[in-house]
Amino acid sequence: MAQNENLLEIVSIQSAQAVHLNQGGMMKKNNHIILIIVLGVSLLNAQRGKNQTPGVTDTEILIGNIQDLSGPIKELGLLIPAGTNMYLDHVNAQGGVHGRQIKMLIEDHGYNPQKAVVAAKKLIEKDQVFCLYNVIGTSPAEAIRPILEDSGVPLIAPATNSSTMSDMSKQAARYIFHTDAGYDLQTRVLIDYILENNPEAKIGFAYQDDDYGANALEGCAEAEAKHGISVQKESFQRGATDFVGQTMNFMKGGCTDVIIGGIVREPVTIMKTAQAIGYSTQFYGLGPTVDARVGLLAGEAGEGFTAVYWAYHPDADESGPKLYRELCEKNNVPEKMRGLYHYYGFATAHVLVEGLRKAGQFPTRERMMKGLETLNNWDSGVFPPMTYNRNDHAGVESVILLQLQGGKQVAITDWRN
Repeated sequence: MAQNENLLEIVSIQSAQAVHLNQGGMMKKNNHIILIIVLGVSLLNAQRGKNQTPGVTDTEILIGNIQDLSGPIKELGLLIPAGTNMYLDHVNAQGGVHGRQIKMLIEDHGYNPQKAVVAAKKLIEKDQVFCLYNVIGTSPAEAIRPILEDSGVPLIAPATNSSTMSDMSKQAARYIFHTDAGYDLQTRVLIDYILENNPEAKIGFAYQDDDYGANALEGCAEAEAKHGISVQKESFQRGATDFVGQTMNFMKGGCTDVIIGGIVREPVTIMKTAQAIGYSTQFYGLGPTVDARVGLLAGEAGEGFTAVYWAYHPDADESGPKLYRELCEKNNVPEKMRGLYHYYGFATAHVLVEGLRKAGQFPTRERMMKGLETLNNWDSGVFPPMTYNRNDHAGVESVILLQLQGGKQVAITDWRN
């Protein structure tokens, strides 16, 4: 405010001097007065605009992240932000973005949509963050749509594969920039792949009974209509730990191939349960199940597990994975932390940083959104080329299949959509 007041004082003095000179016959045209006033007011407005952008100072830009730090996927609340901060530290060490260091605040929602709303309000209203980033979970991310619309705060890379995040007909769609290929696309691709290899396959689908599962069921319905089949569906509640009933039902139904729409614990538990009851089938998983810990925890029961993925794998030869591995070594990241979710934080942070760069030297939320909408086949090094525009905030729209072979994930297909 002091800087603004000084600028106002300069404008007033210059205007008074111009009037005095004009009255004394020293200035010949009144438009000199007008010019000085207009220039001064313009400078003042520019300064005010700069100072009034929430979360932005001359040296720092503040972003807000909402994770599960205490609920059923709390391990991800450690891994994802750790990967993000590793990349942000790398960017900050090189001078940050437009001379500003990027700082991330993290709030806990315990994988609960109502708590996500409280956390979002705190970050926006109290902490005054510039934008939100990586809110984890489909239902929590869906729950904060009204807040995004009311506040005009963008959400970059919500940590969910649900294609509802990029549905431009939904509330607050213009504020959300999705990165992940949708659960509907993933499910459809898996069913297509299964039937290509076994036209007589009997397919089962275990899905989480919430927004995550609902989006996956859309792809399942598309595949059922396309192939003229009926998929056996078994639901489970968010945070479930017992899958004996679902697994027994798949065995009774004669399912030769079972898709699991879970995260880490669910596929491990289902595959171990199947092994324990002597049920032999081929298991598949949606994007969140790609994490290397699935293979480590499932052991022999996880051999051959196939999952869809929509980014370059952490062990791939592209520039992003190479940088990831270099930074992991440089920062002594424990081997058990490396993998899908740690890499996810690292990868999505590239989109966040690019948005901040696009926002310019004097960033506003609107400039950030419009800047992201100029990305056209943008090669981030961590994702296949991505495009955003005012009518498309979908991000990646193709997937690759990875299979556990000897405890390691191996690509078994090219990119599919």
